[in-house]
Formats: sequence, structure tokens, C-alpha cells
Amino acid sequence: MGELVVGKPALKLTFPVSLTLDLASALSLFYRAVPGSGLDPWLIASRRGLPADVVSDLDLLHGFSGRLLYYMEEPAMRFAPLRSDRLDASADDLFAFLDDVSADEYRAMAVRSLARVHRDLGSAALPPEGDDPVAWRRYLLPALTTAEPDDVIALLDDPVQLKRRTAALFRGVWEHGYADEWTRREPALREAAALARETGERGFPQAFADLTGNRVPAGLATGLGDVGCVAFCPSYHLGPFVSYVLYPPDVVVFFSAPDLLDRAQSTAGVGTTESHTSAADDAAAVSAVRSAGDLSGEATLDALRALADPNRLRILDLLGGGELYAQEIVSRLGIAQSAVSRHLSLLERAGLVQVAPRRGMKYYAVAGARVLDVADAIRSRAER
Repeated sequence: MGELVVGKPALKLTFPVSLTLDLASALSLFYRAVPGSGLDPWLIASRRGLPADVVSDLDLLHGFSGRLLYYMEEPAMRFAPLRSDRLDASADDLFAFLDDVSADEYRAMAVRSLARVHRDLGSAALPPEGDDPVAWRRYLLPALTTAEPDDVIALLDDPVQLKRRTAALFRGVWEHGYADEWTRREPALREAAALARETGERGFPQAFADLTGNRVPAGLATGLGDVGCVAFCPSYHLGPFVSYVLYPPDVVVFFSAPDLLDRAQSTAGVGTTESHTSAADDAAAVSAVRSAGDLSGEATLDALRALADPNRLRILDLLGGGELYAQEIVSRLGIAQSAVSRHLSLLERAGLVQVAPRRGMKYYAVAGARVLDVADAIRSRAER
């Protein structure tokens, strides 16, 4: 008869279109959208068009809660975007909610995101109870990517500032381009969501494979025990990447709306006279990225800032001998793994190193063409 156990209900699958979740996803994509990232050219070009203060907040607020960017999930999921009365919430509804959340709650969300990083690392470390900067620095280091510990400690010491900058980041990205993009792409997102609902009867693993083209990642699979509902949300600019938010009792899985729509067209035998992204849009985006990729102006500064550190230069020297995985770099440099991760992240964001995931590890190599572009940019200035 088998063992008698207490059963759990099957996962409930939903297929919503949510402005709140789409904007939260856009924030993480803008954060990652740097030359060499492989992300949608529109994202890379649009990030370069953001005001400097928005970019600064983007890098700081995403840069202190691990590679999964836990902190910026917190205010979006605190809004309960999957609740029936919030599914059609507007940007103004979201911003009003963010303004109503207390400053102390923002600090609690930041601390919670750090605790999630330590849990993933299998660390038994607990958040320091006092304001000792040395203790907080030690606690922060494993979670840092592009943020500096002193900047994060300053935000934790000043929750009012943390609240202001978090709410301002949501507004800044929305007001400086994403509001128009949402208006343009919402019909395609809703069409993709309607198509995605047809996969709901096949169960979660098959729906995940059908919509993302990938198997369920191990990190997501191990967290499903605490999950009751999975929301598959279409994204216009995700491309071939997998992105999800594991926030029990909910999971949000993003999938590429254009890919699903193109597959549906192909299956239906529809011709190619119409595209979900116009040729003019594609040309403008590619042109913008090419102009950003010629390493003039800010692009040159990004690369030079990434090179302006002796340890990052040593990493490039090491990689000059061939690709290495992160732990090899740590052992050869003799500095903390968290520091090496930050250095590699900055080099990757500047497009100076390339990353290839294999066998559960990330292998790093010098992006030779990009390094030569940096040299050419400097040489051209000398020649002028």
C-alpha cells in the first residue's frame, strides 16, 4: 500500500500580465544590460539613456543582495501583485504603495534580502544586532556584487534615504522610457499570456520547458516545496535567458513573449510579413548599441574604470593564459572570494571578460576584441 504521508495540493499555474512584475523584471534587466551581456540591444541602448542618478541607484540597489538581486524583489512582491485586486494595478497604484511603506520596513526588506543570500550560501551568519560597521561589513561582503560596503551600510543606517532611493528608482526607470515601452508592448504581452494558458494542463515542469525552452533550474526546483502558485509572466525583452522570482508561497517565472508568438506563427504557417518588433525599432536599437560599442565617451570611461584597479588587472593577466573558473582565480589571487566576485562582475559589465557556464560552474575568459577596442579608443585620441 505504500507509506501514508500528508499530501500537498498540486501547484496552481497562472498566466498573468502584471505591470508591477514587468517593471520589476525590467529593473533587473536594465541592471544587467551592459555591453557583452548578450541582452536585448534595446535594453543596452535604453540603459545608456537613463539619467546618471537613476543608473547610480540601479547599480547600488541591485548590487548588495547577491547575484539573484533579492532586494529589488522585496518591494515588488510586498505589493502582492498576484492578488486578484492588484493584477491590473497601474504604475500610480504601485508608486502610491511604495510611498506608504514605512522607512523601517524598507530596512527590514533589505535585511531580509541579505538573510536570503546567506541562506543560499548555507551560512549560519545572522544579521548583526547593533550598528557596528565592522560586523555589518563582514555580514555584507558575501552578498555584494557592484555595491560598495560603505554605501550599503550608509543606507542601512538611514532607512529614510533607502526608501527614497528605492521608490525613486521604480519611478525613474518608468518615467525615462519604460512607460512608453509598456504601452507599446502590452498587447503582445497579453497575446502571449493567452497562448501560454494552453500549456497549463501539462503541469509545471512541462509548462516551464514549453515556455522558456529550458529545464527547471536546480535552485528553483529545490524551493518548490514551499510554493503553492506559479505565475508565468510574459516579458518582451528577456530573450533566451531564464528569470524567476522565488518568493513563497509564490513563484514568478518570466518567459519571452516574442519567442512564443513567433513559434505560434510558425506553427500556424503564418508568413513573415509582420514582426512583433518593427524593422525601424530593430535598426534604431542596433544603431544605438553600435554607437555605444565604439567606446567613445561614457563607454570608454566604463572600460577604464573597470581597469583602474590592480586586482582587476591581475585577473586579466591570469585570464590571458586561458579561461579559468572563479575558484581558480580566488586561489591564484589570494584574496577573498567575495572580492573576486565583485571584480569579475565589474569586468563582465564593462565587456572586458566573457562568461561561459559549464558543468555548474562559470568559466571566465578575456574578451579580446573588447580589450582591443579599448586600446584603439585610447590610441585614436592620442593620434588626434
